[in-house]
Amino acid sequence: MKGKILGISLSVLGISGLVLAFVYMNAAESFKHLSLLLAGGVCGAIIFFTGIWLLPRKNMYDAQKEVL
Repeated sequence: MKGKILGISLSVLGISGLVLAFVYMNAAESFKHLSLLLAGGVCGAIIFFTGIWLLPRKNMYDAQKEVL
C-alpha cells in the first residue's frame, strides 16, 4: 500500500514539474534560465517514471485466477 501511495504522489509531482517547465520555457530570458528549466524538466521526467515504476502491477494470469 505504501508503494502505491508513493508511486501516485511521485507521478503527480513529476507531471506537475514537467508542466511547469513547459509553461515557463516560453518565458525564459536567457540561455541560463533555459538550461535550468531543461534540467528541471528532466528531473520531472525522472520522478514521473520512478513513480510509475513503483506502482504495483497485476499479472494478467493472476487476474484470471481471481475471477475463477
